[in-house]
Amino acid sequence: MGEKTTRLALRLAPLSSRDAAAAAELFRETVHAVNARDYTSEQLDAWAPGGAVPAHRLVELLLRQGALGAWDGSALVGLGSLEGADLLDMLYVHKDYQGRGVARLLAGALEREARDRGAHAVRTFASITARPFFERRSYVVLRENAVVRAGMQLTNFLMVKDLHLER
Repeated sequence: MGEKTTRLALRLAPLSSRDAAAAAELFRETVHAVNARDYTSEQLDAWAPGGAVPAHRLVELLLRQGALGAWDGSALVGLGSLEGADLLDMLYVHKDYQGRGVARLLAGALEREARDRGAHAVRTFASITARPFFERRSYVVLRENAVVRAGMQLTNFLMVKDLHLER
């Protein structure tokens, strides 16, 4: 029992330019806190560097993709986005909201959106940390990848889910 069993009253809404600072902060803090057991601090800095330029680029990407935010009252507690019809590009949940259904809610909405866009399957590049979450959602690993960010190599997994399984 404890905090993680508390039922949340979350709402999903598209992110806007007004949410830029909160989205950039959520992304950086989540990467550094949640993925610390699977990646070195140097890898985390390469993945989610601080500063205005990386934050600006992230926000531009999220707005271009029409990213969804998950809100607990006025607090942004998660975000997710699709690139094109079938790539679940980003899915990040605030460290204090891990295990509380935020990622499940966002992923479900993004998978429905992919289906509405005509996708038969949805792909993602999952971190070591996120892989078990996606496996529980019926994603399967197609291959392990080595991605280089700012001179640092990071491991992730190309995963896919058949959207027809949930019709």
